[in-house]
Parts: sequence; structure tokens; C-alpha cells
Amino acid sequence: MTKALEDSLIDFFKHTTVSAAILKTFAAAGEPLKFDALIEGVGLRIGKRIPSYAVEGAVKNSLRLLKSSGWVVKEETQFALTDLGRELAERID
Repeated sequence: MTKALEDSLIDFFKHTTVSAAILKTFAAAGEPLKFDALIEGVGLRIGKRIPSYAVEGAVKNSLRLLKSSGWVVKEETQFALTDLGRELAERID
């Protein structure tokens, strides 16, 4: 991945409320998370910026983007940051 592409992805995910909250939730946990735990962590981070009934759908959609970008992987019933995801997520904070 080129530096310019990395920078673009970081900028995109940094300014996408739910994606940034997902990455911060993973970073705080330091381990793979089940979907329900991820929803709870994201909900706590985004507060009232997104209605509670919309959080689950927003997390699903953001996870798809993060997975297709190579930042997140699904391991059986849990999700986890990839090595690339951990490296780039550090740059989001």
C-alpha cells in the first residue's frame, strides 16, 4: 500500500464517526471482540451523535468497509484488527 493511499484511508476512517469508534474500541480492548461487545463499545463512544436504534446497522456497514480495506478480519464469532489495522489505527488517535 502506498503512503498516499494509507493517508487517504486514515483520513477517511478518522472522519467517519462509527469507523473511528470501532477502531478505538478495538484498541482499548486489545483483543478480538464479539459483535455485541463491539456495538456496546461503539455506542458508548459515539454517545448521542447517532440514535441508539441506528448503531447496529452503522457498525455492520462500517465493519464491511474496514474488512474490505484489510483493517479488520472476522475470526469465527469475533472481529479483530489485522496487523495493518493496528498499525494504521494508531495513526487515527
